[in-house]
Amino acid sequence: MIWRSLAATVAALVMLLQSGDPSDAASLRVAPVIVDLRSPTAASTIRVWNDARQPINVQIRVFRWRQRNGEDTYEATNDVVVSPPIATLQPGGENIVRVVRVSKRPVQGEESYRLVVDELPDPSRRAAGNVALVVRHSIPVFFATNEAAGANPSWSVRQQRGGFVVTVQNNGTKRLKVSNLALSSGAGTMARREGLVGYVLGNSTASWFVPGSGKLSGRSVTITADSEAGRFDATARLRGG
Repeated sequence: MIWRSLAATVAALVMLLQSGDPSDAASLRVAPVIVDLRSPTAASTIRVWNDARQPINVQIRVFRWRQRNGEDTYEATNDVVVSPPIATLQPGGENIVRVVRVSKRPVQGEESYRLVVDELPDPSRRAAGNVALVVRHSIPVFFATNEAAGANPSWSVRQQRGGFVVTVQNNGTKRLKVSNLALSSGAGTMARREGLVGYVLGNSTASWFVPGSGKLSGRSVTITADSEAGRFDATARLRGG
């Protein structure tokens, strides 16, 4: 099974389920928000908390994360497992979830996964006409060798109605995380997207829309953004005039 368009960051899902008082909506917290392991380490843990006033049921799953044609895809996998996969958290309670790479194949470069933590709706609290907030956390999980080469991105920009499509091709082995991205030329900043923009995985390509106005000219544009290593500038090739 392949999942497309799964959120790269923590997202809240609003489901039109039936619940009582809105204050009964569960509050599910997870830490850390990224798992980044180097060989030979193959296991880690995350913690999940229930800040609500009633018990909640939580499901934890792992998906292999790849990028095809510039888009994220998610596939069921047996290479990484979690324990326990389902848990009940009491009010104010917490649980530790173990994440283990069980595949016998050596890691090649960097492997990417998404750990998806879902609050499960409680059918016993249904009441007609009300809305329950059901929380999902999507946590990046990476397994890499110590010799894995870093990201090696090349950038291009295409103008589109309402802004610009930024495409980055990563010829390196490891991912590049992009946040707070801005496009500028001699006329100043033309487009900006705050917060997490996304990841481009190793040996993959990703594309993002950045809202903005004006028309870029020339053959290149300056990209300014944040990565896990800090602030950086890059030159992007203009496509499509």
